[in-house]
Amino acid sequence: MNIYEDPPLVPHGLADEALTAALEGREQALSPNSVLVGLALQDHDRVFVERWCNRIAHDSADLWLVATASLCLGHLARRFGHLEPESIRLVRQLAERTDLDGRVFSALDDVTFFLEELPNRRKAGQGN
Repeated sequence: MNIYEDPPLVPHGLADEALTAALEGREQALSPNSVLVGLALQDHDRVFVERWCNRIAHDSADLWLVATASLCLGHLARRFGHLEPESIRLVRQLAERTDLDGRVFSALDDVTFFLEELPNRRKAGQGN
């Protein structure tokens, strides 16, 4: 069961510290999952948040945090109507992994629904 959370937005410096510590396996006062979700839901710097989501999805050994990163990319797609092509591919790849929870499917749904131009999607009228 997914539980809706609305974590607070933390400044970029604190987010950098918390997320770097998580990647290095160090304990920190802030939950990296809450930090990432807070950024995705409230931060106005899409590029900053998107870069962190990508870094975590690629480098974290914590599967829960990887799925959170995917979910947060979906939040960014919904909020901004844009993701870099690399992020779109990443969301698709994460949705294919069997070791991640269903949040990766929520992310894929958001990316599919909120982004008009997905790679490999033909525009209407372009033929087969």
